[in-house]
Amino acid sequence: MRKNVPLLIYIFLSILLFSGNVEQKLAKANFLCRTLYYPFISSVTRIEEIFGITNENKYLISQLADKTLSVNKLERKLEQFKNLDIEFEVDNYDFILVDIIAHSGNFQERNFIIDKGRKDKIKINYPVISNRGIVGKIVSVSQNYSVVLPFNHSSFKLSVITKRNKLLGLLESDIYGNTIMSFIKLGSEITLGDTIVTSNISNIFPEGFPVGVVNSLYESQDKTHMNASIHPFADTSSLDRVIVLFYEKDKKYESELNLND
Repeated sequence: MRKNVPLLIYIFLSILLFSGNVEQKLAKANFLCRTLYYPFISSVTRIEEIFGITNENKYLISQLADKTLSVNKLERKLEQFKNLDIEFEVDNYDFILVDIIAHSGNFQERNFIIDKGRKDKIKINYPVISNRGIVGKIVSVSQNYSVVLPFNHSSFKLSVITKRNKLLGLLESDIYGNTIMSFIKLGSEITLGDTIVTSNISNIFPEGFPVGVVNSLYESQDKTHMNASIHPFADTSSLDRVIVLFYEKDKKYESELNLND
């Protein structure tokens, strides 16, 4: 008889639940859920919560792993950057370290091929530097590689100034790799040992990046201006790794001036 007690209870509860109108049935069901069935329902709810927490933990672990990888990548980048022993301020700019993997052209007129390209977000005219000073600019970009035009190439031109008194001139080189600061007004205050840096007029480099020092002065052939022979800080013949700055000059003024034409 005792074995049949649970069965009789279930039959009684079934009859109780199915008797009466809809509202009465709902009221009875709610009552049973809050009393007799509460432990079971509570257990099911708890299991669902545990599964939910488990899934959330898996997501958080995945996010943490991604963040950890990002931090490790930044730490490696910072360590590489420190090892380069940069002698000037570049903290305001994003950058990427690249390896020079080949050269193209004759020795004094050669370009550098680097192992980063469009997929690494490198663009034409991005400035290139070493730990000592400017190196050149990006002139061609493919998916995985880029070409750097160095400052001592005869095709390279850059607006520069003296660091001491902001005297403006043009950095250029001949086919033999001799680098000068040209178009200096006759009688200008410039002396041997003056440091030359990039100017704000440059469309390639930010202002103030080191270029070299003045080691001689002479008049131009047409005697209309002076030239300063420059000893560059960066030795392009011994570079195997350089830095590409993710820098583009703000040229909003161009569109505004065009509108006012």
